[in-house]
Amino acid sequence: MTERIEFLSNKEVQNEDGVMVPGTDTPIFSCWAEVLNTPIREFKDATTKVGNRKESPNFAIKFEPQRLIDSTWKVRWRGSVYEITGIDEDFDKRDLTKLECKAVNAK
Repeated sequence: MTERIEFLSNKEVQNEDGVMVPGTDTPIFSCWAEVLNTPIREFKDATTKVGNRKESPNFAIKFEPQRLIDSTWKVRWRGSVYEITGIDEDFDKRDLTKLECKAVNAK
């Protein structure tokens, strides 16, 4: 594991008028991760035929049953924020959890 990632949660907060509004991204915890290699055919944009791994990175982290990852969380890696689009938790071997992510502002 060579990369540090941070998990963020965005909970709604109540404003002064009593209306629930989106809050700010709040750090939950950070951990070490490995950026997984993705075959080029899996991350190419169908319209441009060009891919950028930084727009849709996949991470592997140590499996921790006491900290199950919530799919509504976001991941901060190298200063960019990514939404979680897929989670593969290895309940069988209890070895790694794999995260599929996409840049928040990517199209």
